Amino acid sequence: MTRSLSPRALLAPSPARRQTTQCLRVLAVTFLVAGGLAGCSSDTGGSDAGDAEPYEAPVVVVNCDREVRVEAPVERAVAVNQPAVELLLALGLGDRIASYAMSDDDVLPELEEEREGVEAFDTEFPSFETVLDVEPDLVYTTFDYTFTDEGIAGRDRFEELGVPTYQSPSECSGQEAEQTRALTLEDQWAEIEEVATLFGVRERGDELVSELSARAEEATVDLGAENVTMAWWYAATPAPYMAGCCGAPGLMTRAVGATNAFEDAEQYWPEIGWESVLERDPTVLVLADLGRGGDGDSAAEKIEFLESDPVASRLTAVQEQRYIVLDGTTMDPSIRNVTGIEQLAQGLRDLGLVE
Repeated sequence: MTRSLSPRALLAPSPARRQTTQCLRVLAVTFLVAGGLAGCSSDTGGSDAGDAEPYEAPVVVVNCDREVRVEAPVERAVAVNQPAVELLLALGLGDRIASYAMSDDDVLPELEEEREGVEAFDTEFPSFETVLDVEPDLVYTTFDYTFTDEGIAGRDRFEELGVPTYQSPSECSGQEAEQTRALTLEDQWAEIEEVATLFGVRERGDELVSELSARAEEATVDLGAENVTMAWWYAATPAPYMAGCCGAPGLMTRAVGATNAFEDAEQYWPEIGWESVLERDPTVLVLADLGRGGDGDSAAEKIEFLESDPVASRLTAVQEQRYIVLDGTTMDPSIRNVTGIEQLAQGLRDLGLVE
């Protein structure tokens, strides 16, 4: 018996989430000019004039059943949520971020230098008016909560004022919907390439995809995890939220060749009783280490519960102390998923479960 989790309702800033049901494609749009077919050209602008790439304007991206249209390379983006911020920084676009908002102040260590000097909002979800004050030419977010009245504002409100919006495709179907298709690395690569195209740095996007793809492949070559099952515990202790089939945890599980113990659960984070977890008796427990200070948020609190609870303590993974700890943000769809794949693979090796 499971119930679907709405992570934002639990004030969880970074649960792994959603899979798009839309197929996204970048459309190079050209116009008939003076009776001939011609493209309007522009350089990328910004501070990297020597790094300019050809840019046919306007560019239209079909995103969550909406057309995102930009007339020139994005120069003043607002980025909301950690995965969106980190992707722009990884593309070398710190100088194109007008301001950003996220739940904590951590970014990947290799991105700290790129972030230097970039202004941040003082809250994860600033007001609509505060966002407009920085005069953005694109608002890019990861989680669908951002584009609600409880978050910042609906996409229509921005677009009525001529501000394009882009939402991570992994969130298109909403937080509580049953998923019909599992998130893949190819979906992640497509988002990188779309965002890079909107900013006029498609070559950088291609380079980032190549780098991440190579890392994922190297981490998992000949791993031999086909007999391993994993249960991913995000938060809560009496009835934990475990990863279902189709979000980032499922993606990382499949990437290392293992099986998600709750692959048959179509919600992103269903609420599952410990008796049900015991019935599945996964080989490994993957624990989210969260810094919010709530029920079972830290990995240490999770382990303390597991080893003292009369039901959870009967799990083979608990008795053998087969834990792999990941930062909670790594369980969101993002470039961090490749780091997660590397950590999972190493964790399985350290536990002696693979070669």
